Order: sequence, then C-alpha cells, then structure tokens
Amino acid sequence: MLTKTQVGILKIFASKINKQFSINEIANILKKPYPLIHSSIKRLLEEGLIISDERKLLSINYSKNFPELAFIESQRAKERLSKQKSVSLFIEDCLNEIKKDFFVFLIFGSFVEKNSFRDIDILIITDKKEDIGKIEKIISNIGSNFSFKLDLNVISTESAYEMLLKREQLNTLNESLNKHLIVFGGENYYRIIKNARR
Repeated sequence: MLTKTQVGILKIFASKINKQFSINEIANILKKPYPLIHSSIKRLLEEGLIISDERKLLSINYSKNFPELAFIESQRAKERLSKQKSVSLFIEDCLNEIKKDFFVFLIFGSFVEKNSFRDIDILIITDKKEDIGKIEKIISNIGSNFSFKLDLNVISTESAYEMLLKREQLNTLNESLNKHLIVFGGENYYRIIKNARR
C-alpha cells in the first residue's frame, strides 16, 4: 500500500516520464522534508516503481507495475478534471460512446498545466486501424456540443510504436510523455511504452 507521500512522488514521475529527478528536487517540488522524501523513495526503489541510474538520478520504471502506474495516472487525471466540469462531461460522454476494450484516451499539451485554455489536445490509441475513422467521428460529434476547440489525434498502436522508437523526433506521442493526463487505458499506455522501448 502506497503512502500519501509516495503517491505524491509518483505523480511527479508520472507527469514527466522522460525526466530524471534527484531526491532533493522531489523534496523541493513537494515542499516536504528531505528525510521523509528520502525514506519514501528508498521504499519505491525497493518495490521497483522507480529506478536509479549510476548518477543516482531517479526516473519512473515504466517497464512494470502497470496497475500501480495506472492508479497514479487516474489520480492525476481526477485531480485536474475536478476543476474543469465541462471537460469532465465531454470525457464521460466520449468514454460512454467508445465501446472498445482496448484503447488509450489521453489529453496532452497546455490543458494539462494551465487553468485557462482555448483548445484541448487529445490522443487516442486504438489497437485496430479500421477503428480510427469511427472513433474520430464519435469524438468530433461529441465535441461539437462543447465550447472548447478539439485538436484530435487518433492513431493505431502500430503508429504509436513507430513514434516512440523515434525518441528524438518531436511527435504527438513523444510530446505526450512529459505533459499528459491519461483518462482511460493507463495500463495499456505503459505497456505500449515498455514494448516500444525495450
């Protein structure tokens, strides 16, 4: 069972999947005493939720612990969306209409960190290429009932792998690694990252 401090630490790592942090940086971000953060991180390292490199810099371990990481992502999304009722309603409508077992629905870009926004960047990853057009139509129809503008990207898992393999290239998926909210399919998202970056 994760403590409140450990959840806070993991939220930072999950929000910046590509970034590494020192214990001191995490303590400063959370405004918590260094000894508390140090002991919490020690336990997260032991459980394999985060990993350390040779310089003692820490990063999220996205190659396992998918249920725990999905839980952290759901907490992050819930926190942010609780402040944006219209976006929450939009997402709820979308999730009710997309009748699939496997997909990832995430918001990325400026909405994730800013309170004022004009548009919402959405990325949906589906396991079947033939579903792309259908999902685009569903989301666009629902989006037309709301005042904000949508920037919608629907891609296949195959395209997601291709994007992730091009680590240095600026593309939708690489951009989402450090500025995202996963509203559905957290475990699938981390599995895709793991499989693309073995």
